[in-house]
Amino acid sequence: MRAVMLLTCLAAAATPALRGQAVTLPPIVRAGFEAYKLRGASAAMAMWMKDSPITDFSDGTRALEQIETAYGKMVGYEPLEAVAFGTYASRTYLVMLYEKGPVYVRFDCYMPKDQWIVTAFLFNTKPELILPTKMMSH
Repeated sequence: MRAVMLLTCLAAAATPALRGQAVTLPPIVRAGFEAYKLRGASAAMAMWMKDSPITDFSDGTRALEQIETAYGKMVGYEPLEAVAFGTYASRTYLVMLYEKGPVYVRFDCYMPKDQWIVTAFLFNTKPELILPTKMMSH
């Protein structure tokens, strides 16, 4: 009984440490979320697409506006995981927190010189369409 209690205490003590590992976001991704909180979807998309090869981001803006219509205002976001593809490319997974539910997002970023740019992004209310399988099995 004592051994079970000790294991339970150790597991409980380790849980915050395992969850507490901070995910480092590319600055362009963080700046877009800050723009979204202050000035809305079009400001966020403009920030995320700054210097990006994606020149027409009107579909992304419309998608965020449709999400807001259904889910309410974005109240925050939570970085889930960042995966480096070498030194110059990365994919970041996040959950956007709205008043009525979560939206899952991934950003592909590239650093051609001294600043990160967004080269692709995808939003969806279904996590299985955004998150890797290994994240779904937790």
